[in-house]
Amino acid sequence: MHDRVIVITGASSGFGALIARRCAARGARVVLAARTTARLEQLAGELGGAARALAVPADITRDDDVQQLRAAALAHFGRVDVLVNNAGFGIFDPIATAPPDDLERMLAVNLHGALRCTRVFLPELHASGAGQIVMMASLGGLIAAPNMGYYCATKFALVGLTRTLMLELADSPVRCALICPGVAATGFQQHAEWSKYPRISQLSTVSAAAVADATLRAIVRRTHGEVVIPWYGRALAVAAAALPGLARWITRRIG
Repeated sequence: MHDRVIVITGASSGFGALIARRCAARGARVVLAARTTARLEQLAGELGGAARALAVPADITRDDDVQQLRAAALAHFGRVDVLVNNAGFGIFDPIATAPPDDLERMLAVNLHGALRCTRVFLPELHASGAGQIVMMASLGGLIAAPNMGYYCATKFALVGLTRTLMLELADSPVRCALICPGVAATGFQQHAEWSKYPRISQLSTVSAAAVADATLRAIVRRTHGEVVIPWYGRALAVAAAALPGLARWITRRIG
């Protein structure tokens, strides 16, 4: 990890800020991207200032912002070794009543934003010779749940995109890790209200620290594959895929 340059989107709070702290503690240099300037600059100062951390206000739904993020990272640190596509949010409502604009907004960040960053930074990750892309998806990208239709749609799409990217990068020096965490208490609940979480989601609760630790391990090991947190989330996802009728029956009963 020493002196590896890691770009993290959605770095101002939640998983992103925790991942940045863990990477910096292991000697990495971090580029922090988010729309919240004050929080980014405060975090950059905590992590060692200009020598170790760079705060770049950026909206990943905008092409110009992502290009400027790349330019700032290269100008400051000279290269990029890891891209952590962490930015994302969720709004939970039944599909019948959820405003269609909510889906468009989530797609713009959760899917298109991650894809935009990946395409822009991929040449630098190849040039690194040991580059890596880390996609922060969700257990909601593997298992459907009530009230989460729009959110699951964006994360299922991100999972499919990442699995395809793994195949396309298999013979390249760039690795690709897919992180699928369960429910954690972070700033995510600013949009995804606790009262609208389905009870089935309580089976996959996890701490934000555990997600950050698992992401750090994936970066250290240059994981090319999927990481599901908590560990039994993988069993739930496999069971739901193998027995979808039973999964729907259980979800309806639990709520």
